[in-house]
Amino acid sequence: MRSSKLLRITLAMTLVALAACTAVGETPAGTDVPATGTHTTPTLSTVATTTIVTTTTLPPVPEVPAAPKPDPLPPPPGQVPPAGVGGVAVIAAGGADLWDDRSGSPFVTAHEGLVMAVEDREGDWFLLRTMCDTRAWAEAPQLEFTSAVEPVSVGQGTSFSEAVVVLDPGHGGANHGAQGPTGLREEVVNLDIARRARDLLEESHTVDWESGIVYPGSDIRPVGRVWLTRTEGPPNADYEAGLLFRATLAGSAGANALIAIHNNAAPDGPFEGPGSEIFYMFKDPDSRRLGGLLIEEMRRSFTPFDVAWMGDLDAGAKYRLQEDGETDYYGILRRGLVPSVISEGAFISNEPEEALLATPEFRQAYAEAVYRALVRFVTTDDPGSGFTTPYLRTNDVGSGNARSTCQVPAQP
Repeated sequence: MRSSKLLRITLAMTLVALAACTAVGETPAGTDVPATGTHTTPTLSTVATTTIVTTTTLPPVPEVPAAPKPDPLPPPPGQVPPAGVGGVAVIAAGGADLWDDRSGSPFVTAHEGLVMAVEDREGDWFLLRTMCDTRAWAEAPQLEFTSAVEPVSVGQGTSFSEAVVVLDPGHGGANHGAQGPTGLREEVVNLDIARRARDLLEESHTVDWESGIVYPGSDIRPVGRVWLTRTEGPPNADYEAGLLFRATLAGSAGANALIAIHNNAAPDGPFEGPGSEIFYMFKDPDSRRLGGLLIEEMRRSFTPFDVAWMGDLDAGAKYRLQEDGETDYYGILRRGLVPSVISEGAFISNEPEEALLATPEFRQAYAEAVYRALVRFVTTDDPGSGFTTPYLRTNDVGSGNARSTCQVPAQP
């Protein structure tokens, strides 16, 4: 495995070479490409015209962190909640008693640090949407409540520091997701990538938009707020979370975007480059644009890794519909209250890609792709590219609803 620095240098050289040669017959940004047996890499023409300006001298290429930063400590109990009805609640230190109807006894003392959507309020009682897709009441002194915000309009002139983002590491608990040939589980990889992306979003950076390298700097301020659907709480945050909970959290937070972070399995066959896929909301132009930006940034991040890639014939940014031809197939997109996409970065079922997903270098590259795509989505009018026309899929991936055995993680 080459070093992080060498990867970034290789990427920079690759992009310089691409910029020097204008390909004939390239697909214009934003054009749908019919699914065929060949693969067309989306152009990065929008990157060259992005209005994000780098104003500082670039420092040395940063080292790749071996692991994400520790999760934040749970908030102290006893805080006075601000006004507001909808929003997000974090379980305070020591846990919070959850009640079905505020009578009798609580059914669980929820683990400190867990994040839940607030759907209603009566005085200092908050009605929460739990990760088991159920509702429960909790008292204000055992929570930290953040009121919902009105999402800002994304596009040219919007400050990144005004935006709210939800990152959704896919799977968890009994829902392990895909597994690689040597046993690497998708739920573990997804969480690590999401936490790395959170770390990037919470700090200021300078991006070299020619190479894609993310440096420490001051050109891009931290995002206004980033929430993760699965991280704070029990060690390694390995608990089940239903799709209704995940989508509701983004809506209650007033998020500008939700990115569900996944990795893939069962490809069609060998691919000439990264076979990354992004699924977007069929009828939402903002979701489509986010998908096009994310597929650009993924291919920018992943192309320097020289492995035997696998992919589907229609790899790229696309939709998947139910039999009616109008309704999104995937539950988190169907229930989406904000622009939402599902990212399928690499094929964990392909042993060379599984080996990549086991490394900090590739996980960081995935996180940086998410970061750059969000910066461009919020602060520019870049349209994205790499859109494909999906072929018909008949495999059932399940509802994604929480199982009847799902339990809210309890405080020890």
